[in-house]
Amino acid sequence: MDKFVKKNLIDKKREEEVRAHKDEFADFEGTKSELYFLKFSHFFVRNRRNVFLGIGAVVIVLAAVIGYFEYSDYRFQKETVLLEDLQNKAKKANLSPEKQIADLEAFLKEQSTGRMELRIWKDLSRLYAEKGDFAKAADYIELAGKKIDTPKEIKAYYFYIAGNYRDQVSDSKKALENYKIASTLLETSREINQFKAWAFYHTARLQFQNGDKVGAKTNLEKVLKIDGTAADSLEDVKLLASYLLLKIGKS
Repeated sequence: MDKFVKKNLIDKKREEEVRAHKDEFADFEGTKSELYFLKFSHFFVRNRRNVFLGIGAVVIVLAAVIGYFEYSDYRFQKETVLLEDLQNKAKKANLSPEKQIADLEAFLKEQSTGRMELRIWKDLSRLYAEKGDFAKAADYIELAGKKIDTPKEIKAYYFYIAGNYRDQVSDSKKALENYKIASTLLETSREINQFKAWAFYHTARLQFQNGDKVGAKTNLEKVLKIDGTAADSLEDVKLLASYLLLKIGKS
């Protein structure tokens, strides 16, 4: 290539680079808002294809998200109606707990949203307790407890009931785990003193039964420190806690 042609090409490239980096709005004398609008207009004109593609992608994503939630709500409403129909038929036909359990467990497997689980687990726990299968009743109410985080008092109640069911089948290890969760959730609560006292007492009772005297003593002392009103009826649980403390002291 001729050296002069090559030099011209290099000079031309340099000029293009200078123009590319030169501020085309350097001599603009309007306000800042007018300058921003002018810059945006030029940017939009130069990149209109990419802008429209970006807007289109956002619209498609939003439509997909909205469509998903609308379909999920539709499925939830449909499943709610089906569950209520199933429960109403069971009441009218006076179905046995066994038959109701079979229907609910089949429904649980078929539902797609997963938003009905809490309601079904509670019903199944009640039905299993009615037929005397307390271990299964505890499993379902424990699932319900794990499903929610607030309000913590309701979560504690589910775990407390699970502990009570496991107590009835002498599963002291799992019952203790359930009672511990319930008492921990209730420790800072000031509204349900009677419930809190019983949760601490049953935790202590099973701790002592499993050889944890220190833990049992700590929780029993918490029972005795609870200050309740006359409506709380703490006399019985405090009396039991005092008796157990004496028993621990003598053992």
